[in-house]
Amino acid sequence: MKCLNRISIVSFSILISTFSCTKTDNKPEVQKTHQDQKIKADTVITTSAVLLLSPDEKEIEEIKKKQGEDNFYTIADDANYYSAEIDEAAPKTIYLNHRTIDFPKENYVFSKDKFEDKWIVIDYKEGAQPKIYSLVDYHRLITEKQSSDR
Repeated sequence: MKCLNRISIVSFSILISTFSCTKTDNKPEVQKTHQDQKIKADTVITTSAVLLLSPDEKEIEEIKKKQGEDNFYTIADDANYYSAEIDEAAPKTIYLNHRTIDFPKENYVFSKDKFEDKWIVIDYKEGAQPKIYSLVDYHRLITEKQSSDR
């Protein structure tokens, strides 16, 4: 009888734990439906932010092939300069190298593949469509703003 009770208790415990377990994953679910198509985003942004995107390894190799290795390093050096300047002016800049970014509150999905430039700034203010800039254009925008604020 004791053995039967233990088997019942163990079986009941297994049954309860099977139904009560939920998948806990530290990664947020990033599949969203926008405009009748499913997308899988690398990341999801839901609060205002300045995002600075840089090329990933595959994109770096593509740039080297297209521009030549020497030109790539010149371009990368310029990009580092502008990135540092932007970071100083907007210290809450978030650095990413994601290719697909979902802004679900704005029903907008950014795809880096649609842009030739792989160093990109996305200025997102919650409640408005994200604005996309090149590093040079965003640097010019914030420096002109700083000049007019003085």
